[in-house]
Amino acid sequence: MGYDVSWDKPHIPSEDRHWQESDCYWFYDRKNGIGGFHRIGQKPNLRTGQVTLFVFKEGGERYILSSGEKAEHELGPNDRQAAKQVVGSHTVEALGDGRMRFTWGEEECEGDLEFYESFHEPRNWSKTGHSDDFMSSINSDGHLECSGRIRGTVKIGMNSYNIDGLCHRDRSWGFRDNSRASLHRYRMFSGTVGPELSFASFLLDLKDGPKMVAGFVARHGEDLDVRDLRVITRFDSDGLTPLGATGILTLETGEEVRIEACSVQGFMTPVPEAGAASQDHISTFMYNGKTGFLDLELSTNPGRGTYIPTQEDVTFLAVDQGLSASVRYTD
Repeated sequence: MGYDVSWDKPHIPSEDRHWQESDCYWFYDRKNGIGGFHRIGQKPNLRTGQVTLFVFKEGGERYILSSGEKAEHELGPNDRQAAKQVVGSHTVEALGDGRMRFTWGEEECEGDLEFYESFHEPRNWSKTGHSDDFMSSINSDGHLECSGRIRGTVKIGMNSYNIDGLCHRDRSWGFRDNSRASLHRYRMFSGTVGPELSFASFLLDLKDGPKMVAGFVARHGEDLDVRDLRVITRFDSDGLTPLGATGILTLETGEEVRIEACSVQGFMTPVPEAGAASQDHISTFMYNGKTGFLDLELSTNPGRGTYIPTQEDVTFLAVDQGLSASVRYTD
């Protein structure tokens, strides 16, 4: 089934208490050294909304909101609209033709961004149905992935910046229960260099279930499903902060697409319902002489334990909430 503009608008919830709808995107303006990750989610039947925000300026400051009271909000009567979701000061609005507007207004960080150009048709994780188990457990009603360009303004601390950079976004709606996920080897590897190459992929285990892999690679308007994914990660001395990674995406044709990524900035999100924490790292890679970007999302939890690392446990990635100085991952 091809993309329909209704995918970008709020849907009618089922009666399941775990039904959710979320918009998530990550971006990077290499010229201005600004990037980030932003998620706006709602659980209408629980009358709650969730936000995750990470924005940084290389050589400047970074801001993280990924846990605590400020990340969870009670939904009001106007927080679900025909083309818009609102959680606290965070909004996402479908503008039509695949364009989206994202805004937020935290005390130490503000933003107003527009996803204005798509590099390929927005699509689901899989066209051939090999991720049905995943979809029924995590994204039962629908899912959208798309790479493109984003522009607008962000304010970090006291400094405001105009940006125009690369972006990858996803939307999901339906049943989701994070406690069913086993994050002991979870990986998501998704990004773009432009119309020449965009990709979205993940590896996830459900508890007492099989390993699930899904995704696609889009090149010049043509796309193929991902059948297997390996993400070989090079960690710093803390055993938690990835300095780089090699992603190997095996397509349905048997072709392997190999991507060498270098981390720029990252942050951590506690996932207490899964007894773990995940982390995201905005990273760069080279493809045919052009610099692209991706988000490496992962959980390093081989013992399937319940300890969530603190800022003192890591070298570079951000754990403590709020404003702090950016760091250099490489010399």
